[in-house]
Amino acid sequence: MHYSIVYILIFLSSYTFGSIPFSWIITKIKTGEDLRKIGSGNVGGRNVYRATKSKFWAFFAGILDVSRSLIAIIVPYFLTKNLYFANIDTPVQMFIWTDVQLLTGFALTIAGIGSILGHNWPIYLLSSGGRGITVVIGSMIFANPLLLLFWAVLWPFVITIIGYSSITYIVTTLLVGIIALFIPPAILMPWAPHNLGLALLLFAIAIIMVTRQTDNFRKIRTGEAKKMNILKVLRGKGKLSDEALK
Repeated sequence: MHYSIVYILIFLSSYTFGSIPFSWIITKIKTGEDLRKIGSGNVGGRNVYRATKSKFWAFFAGILDVSRSLIAIIVPYFLTKNLYFANIDTPVQMFIWTDVQLLTGFALTIAGIGSILGHNWPIYLLSSGGRGITVVIGSMIFANPLLLLFWAVLWPFVITIIGYSSITYIVTTLLVGIIALFIPPAILMPWAPHNLGLALLLFAIAIIMVTRQTDNFRKIRTGEAKKMNILKVLRGKGKLSDEALK
């Protein structure tokens, strides 16, 4: 089987599993309502909180979405890595690269792209879904947990400077993608040993996230969007939950 067919299969399986809308399902079970018609209309954990008024169900929905994204990447990636790429004895020409490990790195990137496209435009809802944050988290947990640490450290600084969460998520993900290019080989995961594959995964996710933020960008231009004020929370003058919903 040609490796291009393998990439297509990785994408389709990641997209299909990544489309499972747990946030929508939980809201439907708990309230009987369509999450897409509540609050921001986003099929994600923050909007589950708006719908259910429950931190538990919002957190639970977020955990399920992250786990789903993680599985949507891990399963097709490892299946192809162990059943297909592991059996390639000679270098395979792909554009200007011939490294089998690099081909495997692209498999990780494609799995991530399939997962976020499924999350953002789930086939089961035949409409838009979430905005990709849970896929970012799931991707970094698997690809290299160190990336998630960088993301968590950078996010407060970026949100303090920018203020708008929609832009902050994208900028932080791009910054971590740049950092991924320079991670020393010694601390790369054995199953994701290529810096370029990690960086492309995060760059691709960030670009796709932009397409789901057009409404937020419009609100920023018109002055409708509210800025998050993390410093206000740190000073004890506001609640994190209130700021997180902005």
